[in-house]
Amino acid sequence: MGRKEKTRDELFKEISDLRECVVQFEKVDAERKNAEAALRQTEEKYRKMFENATEGIFQTSVDGKFLSANPSLARIHGYDSPEDLMRSITNINRQLYVNPSDRLTMVNLLKRHGVAQNFEVQMYRKDGNLQWIMMNVREVRDDKGNTLYYEGTMQDITRRKKAEAALMESEERYRTAIEHSNDGVAIIHENKHQYVNKRFVDMFEYDSADEIIAKPVTIVAHPDDVEKLISINNRRQRNEPVPSRYEFKGITKKGKTIYVEVSAAVIPSRGIFVYLVYLRDITGRKQAEETLRNERNRFRALSDNAPFGIIMIDPDGTFTYLNPKFKELFGYDLNDVPSGSQWIKKAFPDPVYRKNVIIAWINDMKYSKPGHKLFSRTFDVACKDQTSKTVNFIPVQLATGEYILTCEDITERIQAHEALIQSRNELERLNRAKTKAVNHVSHELKTPLSVIQGNIRILKRKLENTQLPYQTIKGLLESLERNLERLLNISKETDKIFSVSQELEAGATLDELDRIWQRIEGLSDIPRDIRTHWNIVKEWMNQYMAGSTLSFQLIDLYSFILPIIEKAKHAAKHRVIDFEVEGHNDLFVFMDPVILKDVGEGLIKNAIENTPDGGRIRVSVEQRSDRVLLHVADTGVGITDDNRQYLFDGLFHTKDTEMYSSKRPYDFGAGGKGLELLRMKFYGKRFGFDVSLASTRCGFIPTDQDLCPGAITQCPYCKTEEDCFNSGGTTFTVSFPVGQKARP
Repeated sequence: MGRKEKTRDELFKEISDLRECVVQFEKVDAERKNAEAALRQTEEKYRKMFENATEGIFQTSVDGKFLSANPSLARIHGYDSPEDLMRSITNINRQLYVNPSDRLTMVNLLKRHGVAQNFEVQMYRKDGNLQWIMMNVREVRDDKGNTLYYEGTMQDITRRKKAEAALMESEERYRTAIEHSNDGVAIIHENKHQYVNKRFVDMFEYDSADEIIAKPVTIVAHPDDVEKLISINNRRQRNEPVPSRYEFKGITKKGKTIYVEVSAAVIPSRGIFVYLVYLRDITGRKQAEETLRNERNRFRALSDNAPFGIIMIDPDGTFTYLNPKFKELFGYDLNDVPSGSQWIKKAFPDPVYRKNVIIAWINDMKYSKPGHKLFSRTFDVACKDQTSKTVNFIPVQLATGEYILTCEDITERIQAHEALIQSRNELERLNRAKTKAVNHVSHELKTPLSVIQGNIRILKRKLENTQLPYQTIKGLLESLERNLERLLNISKETDKIFSVSQELEAGATLDELDRIWQRIEGLSDIPRDIRTHWNIVKEWMNQYMAGSTLSFQLIDLYSFILPIIEKAKHAAKHRVIDFEVEGHNDLFVFMDPVILKDVGEGLIKNAIENTPDGGRIRVSVEQRSDRVLLHVADTGVGITDDNRQYLFDGLFHTKDTEMYSSKRPYDFGAGGKGLELLRMKFYGKRFGFDVSLASTRCGFIPTDQDLCPGAITQCPYCKTEEDCFNSGGTTFTVSFPVGQKARP
């Protein structure tokens, strides 16, 4: 039989199939070309990163030869180029390492762990000078586990090492000075002694510093002055004004009463601020002041060894005595400055400045009383060697009409204070710039995001009414909508953060204005227009503040908190959490309801987000003495000891993870930004209530890196709900003054 002739339809089908094959072939070829172009682009990108990296990048053979090096590595070691480095260094162990055994140590680390991180060694530069290098190296192996080569990065840390050595030397120098000081010296944090020198131990008749370390400051206070010491330390911790120097009655371990003069300064120490306190036993001086006429020689012995300058001035203004420390400070002796007039001319050569000093001294004399210190004054003094020092002067009038003038050099303290103020101002400037930028970006995003969201909705409606395969792109459009909604929520959250920041900044500024106004009122009568403008400024600042004492009203706390709990339960209805409420009516507080609502909602929301499913939240209201307490307790993961101290600092949460960006409010681990707690702290200070917490971190997940699965049923450690309840939790307590209910 002959070959069967193909029909026309069959021929057209074959032609169509051939065309489809050609199209597919062209598509595959285009994809291959795109992949090759992308590969070249990636290779070029990483080549530029390699060549332009600020860190030295290298690969070395096992036997110690460079296989590759970037320009930064060559510069670190003083070579002109990577080629110059690789050509010159043929044995890394012998030519680069100051101590060849260091490379052996690093190789052993690589064999055991596969990596060596932050490995610090000394190496030679091309010119023979020594330098410190920090390396991060990893071992590269083949499929069989054999070492192929080592690769990693190097950084020149010579400056840091020198700075560390200088710091250690400085610390040792100051430690030696403090240990041999004639004054008792203590470092205090949170009202407890962290360090005391030998003089401090001897002063209070203890056997060793261990008996004082970690004990409260009141351990050395006489019962008569315990309250005084506590008050001064508490005010200092709250950054309230305290005397630069003050005295208190102390008591030794053996029960002996002594009198102590204290001066304190705030210094940074290991990431926190502590108080460096100098304590001077002035018991002898007190006794000397009482019997000055009969015991002048004894007073001279004491003043000769005083750590500050002392001048004795008779009623005619003649200097009768200058102690050695005075000469050490200023270089003058009695021959140079026999009287106050001669001293003032030499110490204050500028006529205008000298006139101000004299006026201040005369004004102080008006209020002088025998046996009392006058106002301390700080002036810049010209020394005999032409240097200038900032000195704190404290005059004391004696019953004889004489004056004792003490002189303390505070130049370094003033310089440190000015540097601190300058740093603070710079940080505030940068923070304002950052806040302005974030707010600008947030506002700029709103309009285009809203436009995109609207266009997607229009596109969805149009596609639904066409014959196009809408279902294939429906998921894509819904994903776009979800992510746009997420971006809009981020923009709203940013606006909220900015608004709270403005409120907190306004509050702090208003407090500062009040302090400035108190100082202004002490100057003279204030013109009416100044008062008017001042009030206008404060009214303008108040627009950024939420709540007002004008809105205060008596509120039954238990009745007020119930609908807030129901609202939170509804918002968290997707969660499995048991709520318990305890309390009774007629416990009144006098408060702005808007503020009270913010506090209640914030605490309950925080408890829900930190309590796993199956957990329990207990809200209770009670009265203790003259306070009404609101407790919000959860059986959540708790807060670590390290994080507790930062909890009310604002924009702080205990987990640094991006998962918060994808979780909804009231979800477990939804995080929160710490704003609610910061606002509560701010509101409490402003409106007269206190916020405190007690927390126990879950024993099964003791660190921030340990994660709770979010449900008790999924916890590998807890077999029952009670196991979880007993393992950790947090209780926030808000304490309000009792509000008085009006009589009918």
